[in-house]
Amino acid sequence: MLNFNLVSKKNFLSFLKKVNLILINIFDNLQFNNLKRLTRLFLIDKRVIFTLIIIFFSVFVHLSTPAFYKDNWVKGIVKNQFEKEFEFEIIFSEKLNYAIFPIPHFSFKDVKLVSNERDLAQIEEVKVYLTFSKFLDKNKMNIQNVVVKKAKFDFFKEDLKNLVNFFNREINDKKITLLKSKIFLKDEDEDIYSIISVNKSQSRYDKIETINNLDVDGEIFNNSFNLKLRNNFLGSKSNLDLVFDKLNKKFINYIDFKNKKIEGNLSYFDARKKYDTAYTFHNDILKFYSSEKVDDKTFYSGIINFSPFSSKLKINLKNIDLKNLLSNDSLFLEILKSNAFMNKNLNFNIEVKSKNISNHRKLKDLNLNINYENQLLNFNQSNFILKDILKINLIESKFINSKKQYFLGTFEILIYDHSNLYKFFQTKKKYRKKIDAIYITTKYDFLKENLILEKIIIDNNSNKNINNLIKQFNQDNKMIRNKVDLRNFFNSFIEEL
Repeated sequence: MLNFNLVSKKNFLSFLKKVNLILINIFDNLQFNNLKRLTRLFLIDKRVIFTLIIIFFSVFVHLSTPAFYKDNWVKGIVKNQFEKEFEFEIIFSEKLNYAIFPIPHFSFKDVKLVSNERDLAQIEEVKVYLTFSKFLDKNKMNIQNVVVKKAKFDFFKEDLKNLVNFFNREINDKKITLLKSKIFLKDEDEDIYSIISVNKSQSRYDKIETINNLDVDGEIFNNSFNLKLRNNFLGSKSNLDLVFDKLNKKFINYIDFKNKKIEGNLSYFDARKKYDTAYTFHNDILKFYSSEKVDDKTFYSGIINFSPFSSKLKINLKNIDLKNLLSNDSLFLEILKSNAFMNKNLNFNIEVKSKNISNHRKLKDLNLNINYENQLLNFNQSNFILKDILKINLIESKFINSKKQYFLGTFEILIYDHSNLYKFFQTKKKYRKKIDAIYITTKYDFLKENLILEKIIIDNNSNKNINNLIKQFNQDNKMIRNKVDLRNFFNSFIEEL
């Protein structure tokens, strides 16, 4: 380390003078007359000119050599190398060009990739870049990297499985770049359920570190993302980073697959916190759980069986906003109405528990069950409590999503304290009769935003006046939007007992 305290003023000024003399000498040699003299000397020596011409011509001929190769031979070489590294067939059209600049390369137009006798991709252009060595020996022509532009990939379920297996071995040692392309994810009926736009993707096997590398910049669901995959298949370890910049979300996944029982950890980052999920995979069963606790209970945990497919997820919350969860424009209802999960082989149960409900201090202990089985969605056995007054059970339900979107449900209301119930709804004293249970069957049309009452039974009784109220309610197309509406609705039926 230099000790600037030991540098005297005199020594420093002497150093500056020496530097100044060196710079003056350099600029003197660059004066116009000196440059002119050097140029004249250079031009007079014809050997220099002749040598430069030979070098330029040799390089040009060397780089132009592949242009004289037959198209079928070039296509055969590229085809063999592609199909050797990738387990699919490549089909070229008649359009083939060769260019020297900026790097020597062959350009193929209108290329197809075929897998299992089905078109996997339609590609507008493929560029194969060559190394500068061995151009004169076509049998030793060396491909440096490949660029695929404006490709359209069709991916089905079996293709995704092959993609996972693809990274369990050494991938291409030549760099593959994918530009301005799209990946269409399709179901068995060839309906598109998602589109991934790829702005740029690069894949390559690093021979030094023995790691497969994949980097992708793209967009999904109108959100840009950056994905980095580092897969050490020899060490049986893998790291994946997924970042959504606009959403300020990040996922980091680590997997250790040395043993038959695969173990991993998924970390989720948002603007404020980090969430870790540990998981294991063995015998087609995936188990996972959160490291975070909520009142001594695991924040979430679950199990997924892939053969046959079924899953169960448990979520424990301190608080939930029930109003926002069930509003017409909520993410929860948008997912339900999108049919994203509709599959004949899919079965799942999601259980959400929350100690408190933020919309009302007396609403407690929400237990929301989301069940999907045999292509039917229901919320049976969901319930919550109005503290010390009553419990509401959803005993039977059905969510229909075809040409129409509506919910059918039968609610059981078990009353613990009828006196407090009447106080809560401010019922007139002369109508305050003891009641134990109320059953309500409803239908809600999501497209029309219309609530229809099918049946109301109070203590196993119904009467003509109650049925007339139901009919009038449906004709007026009324909605219960707040506490006042709910109070008026309740009291109007109690007064008819």
